[in-house]
Amino acid sequence: PPSGSLNLNTDGSCLNNAYAGGGVICDHSRKIILAFSLSFGIGNSAEAKAKSMLLGLFLCSERGLPISFMELDSLLIVNCFNDLWYLPWAIEYILKESKILIPSSASISHVFREGNGLADKLAEHGQSSQ
Repeated sequence: PPSGSLNLNTDGSCLNNAYAGGGVICDHSRKIILAFSLSFGIGNSAEAKAKSMLLGLFLCSERGLPISFMELDSLLIVNCFNDLWYLPWAIEYILKESKILIPSSASISHVFREGNGLADKLAEHGQSSQ
């Protein structure tokens, strides 16, 4: 991100219907400001990715961290969040809560899995921290 801005990058993981998530908030120099990982319980992959995003936004809001950019490797979540696709009912409430927490000036975009490595590893870690 440009100088003075923060980037939130999140990912979700689902193994045998157990889902978890993780993410990282970095500044413009890629310095880690905050990292998180959490097991959510039983669910699916879309819920894992959506809840990870919501958790990241909640942590930013709670700590007064004004993010400028949010990146996810889920095109489904990004396009639903940007009102390009219809919301699946299973994640509708999660995305609506997320929209309340994200700053109006922030953008959300899709990043390929290769660009989401740290968030992916944190989501995997969430699987082991039941």
